[in-house]
Amino acid sequence: MATIIIDTRSNEAKRLVEYLKTIKYAKVLDNKTDDSEDYDPEFVDKINSRKDQSSVKVDINDLWK
Repeated sequence: MATIIIDTRSNEAKRLVEYLKTIKYAKVLDNKTDDSEDYDPEFVDKINSRKDQSSVKVDINDLWK
């Protein structure tokens, strides 16, 4: 089994997806309708809260923890 991700914003990609739906051994799952579902809202809030902060002090000994 393989997973293929197709960006369906172009007409060509939409036609490809429609073609794949006609093939008996291919199954198309259309469960993503909005790109915003890809982002964790909590993480986005953290990023937005730091947007105006000039810098962040990081201890280089803990950098990869």
